[in-house]
Amino acid sequence: MDFWHALAGWADRWPDKPAVISPRGELTYAQLAGRAQHLAGTLHQLAQQRVGILTSDPTTMAVAFHGAALAGKTLIVLDPAWPAALLHSMIRTLNCSHVMANDVLELAPRIPATTLRIPDTSDAGPWVAHQHPDDRELLIICTSGTTSRPKAIIRSAASWQDSVAGGACVLEATEEAITLSPGPISHGLGLYSLVESIHTGGTFAGTGRWSVQDTRSLLGRVRCNRIVSVPTILDRLLAHVEAELLSTIRWVVSGGESLSAPLVARLYGLPALDSCVEYFGSSEHSLIAYSYREPDEKNGGSFSGRLFPGVSIHLHDLDPDTGIGTVYVDSPFNAAGYDPQTAPPIARCNNSTSILDMAIQSTDQRITFIRRDDGMLNLHGNNIHPSELLDVLSKLNVHQAKIRLESIEGELRLVAYVRSPVLEREIIQNAFAKQLPIFKMPHEVIFLEDWPQAFSGKTSVAHLADDAPEIVKRIRLR
Repeated sequence: MDFWHALAGWADRWPDKPAVISPRGELTYAQLAGRAQHLAGTLHQLAQQRVGILTSDPTTMAVAFHGAALAGKTLIVLDPAWPAALLHSMIRTLNCSHVMANDVLELAPRIPATTLRIPDTSDAGPWVAHQHPDDRELLIICTSGTTSRPKAIIRSAASWQDSVAGGACVLEATEEAITLSPGPISHGLGLYSLVESIHTGGTFAGTGRWSVQDTRSLLGRVRCNRIVSVPTILDRLLAHVEAELLSTIRWVVSGGESLSAPLVARLYGLPALDSCVEYFGSSEHSLIAYSYREPDEKNGGSFSGRLFPGVSIHLHDLDPDTGIGTVYVDSPFNAAGYDPQTAPPIARCNNSTSILDMAIQSTDQRITFIRRDDGMLNLHGNNIHPSELLDVLSKLNVHQAKIRLESIEGELRLVAYVRSPVLEREIIQNAFAKQLPIFKMPHEVIFLEDWPQAFSGKTSVAHLADDAPEIVKRIRLR
């Protein structure tokens, strides 16, 4: 069933059920369908296929998405966190002549496009429908662009519809789910969880961006039983939101970087939690694999799980010693590709595509991914697997760490970023010296109070400044 028919069906069945709740307001299913239908009438009159949306409000995003879907338009999701120059450049690059918002003042400073206001008025049923090809462009999602220019990913209607249908059961997206998504609504995870919740008849409660105050406010208004987020925000949620407000959470869904074992254990401290599922995916491939995490398990930082139904993979450039190769994914969930104005084509092998992730495949359906940050490093001709360093640190009770090669004054150095209480230099140095050769010892260990956060809410240490408030102490080992 397509997204509009699903929304219209729920609006007929439960017109007064809350569909979307945000700090700015709330829409029932009937109100959402009515506003989306009203917006579709305006969009039908546009000659252009692509139309942008610029908002951090989930109710606005929900109306824009379903209005564009009904009108058969391509929705370009623009990021309010982008600097003005980047925003202007992406609008021009993607040929986006019209941009929607709930308040045109959000578009200041002036942007190079005609502005359209999301309507406050609703059409009444009966709900109309238009036939559009399933292989059409449904939306364009842009990568966060924190370390490089964003890449625009083209999603077809069929790929997202199949993804929601294929993943809903595993990810506990049901009619009874009241989903909290406390992160950016303009990024893949937030937008997907919004669309997924509405498509499956649940209630979505979103802040649109990470905010402790807004999250507390939402949880005070509605008792959520499901959370969809990334580990960085889940960690902050547990640290800064009162336990009583989280006491009804039954299901946690995590994407992005891998959940650490200590964070999983803390999540299972929630009194009503039934399951914690972590999925591996990307904006280019949507859902690839999943894993049900347990409170007492050990995890070395890599993701190991089972492929979603309908997904298969094969490996290129297989290392015969390690079994590691480059993953190519064959899936009905795959994106059509990148917009050619923003990125070169995705690597292809027949119907499969790759974004250069590395993995080991143990059976037809089980796979262990080597996170990009965890892939093999080469320092002065020596191969270094970050997992070796992570093992040493884990024996020192340091379970949250990232290993990077960084150029400092023209010289490559091995740096370990860790989130833990500060350890003595001699303790760290002795642990590495006993277990690894000297060339695998980090030049420096940097202790952090908290992980720096990218726009998307994911952990990012790529541009951590020397004077960043997250840095507690730097320790040189060699």
